[in-house]
Amino acid sequence: MKRCCWIVALLVVTAPAWAEKPEPPLLGDYITDTRALYPLRVGDWESIGEKRFEQPELGVAVRYQDTRKQDRWMDLYLYPAGVMFDPVFERAFQQSIDEIVQIARQRNEGEVRLGEARTFAIAPVMGERMLGHLALKARSFIMEMPMRDTRYRSVLAMTVRDLYFVKIRYSVEADETSDEDAQRQAEMLLAGFAADVRILNTGACRQVLQARPMPTDGPRPDAILASTNDGQEEEMWIADEAVYLRPSVIGREDDAARLRNEAQSIRDVLRGRCVSPEMMEIAVPDGMREIRFEYRLPGEGSDGTTPRLRSPRSGLG
Repeated sequence: MKRCCWIVALLVVTAPAWAEKPEPPLLGDYITDTRALYPLRVGDWESIGEKRFEQPELGVAVRYQDTRKQDRWMDLYLYPAGVMFDPVFERAFQQSIDEIVQIARQRNEGEVRLGEARTFAIAPVMGERMLGHLALKARSFIMEMPMRDTRYRSVLAMTVRDLYFVKIRYSVEADETSDEDAQRQAEMLLAGFAADVRILNTGACRQVLQARPMPTDGPRPDAILASTNDGQEEEMWIADEAVYLRPSVIGREDDAARLRNEAQSIRDVLRGRCVSPEMMEIAVPDGMREIRFEYRLPGEGSDGTTPRLRSPRSGLG
């Protein structure tokens, strides 16, 4: 336990400096292929339609209907986020709030009342405690708005799983529930989706670390993402493609393998967990639906850049 706490303390110091570095290219390079499995039914909610957007970076939207109450519906959105720490996610969440508020007001159907934005707890992803205050926090926001002569409470709830945003919009007639109940329901639904959705990615995000000896002279390599156990025998410097260990540890095969595995877990938390192309082929369980995305580099004649993540989502919720 002491060892774990020592790692945490060091990563909290190291990760912010890494988070300020430019993001790696995403579509067509960092992620080349994605397989997403989502549930067709969640409790009393049943999928009634799916929409893939023409721009691949906008992902997919799935509409669910409450089988008990036809006035209740929600949309699940899956679209690429990339590597994301909480300060960046907070800004992305606020951008989504601004967009849905702007759309609601542009309808000119009546008063739009803004409610509370807040964080809430969902099941943690592996290794996120290593990130300390940088660990991503799920968020929700509620508003009341008119739509087709009826007032609705509409909740936005978002998180990130395996390099993808998982977002829901939940709407219910305003006189059927309170702000608190509607927001809590949306948060429970998002927590369920985040647990059930399975997302597999492959591409440059997949890096199997190689164990390399630390240089005996000179500074650390520039590409270091994090370090642990500084000054100790089992000190590690973790980069995208390698973990640097003391030469004396490299010579001990079992210790080197153990530390390499620890470093791989840390690297995957910082840069995104991906799998080999062979591991992308999995069976689709009953009650789940699969959707595949392929991202490719721009063709000849382009400026060589790849699409980023902030494409406008106007009209998408």
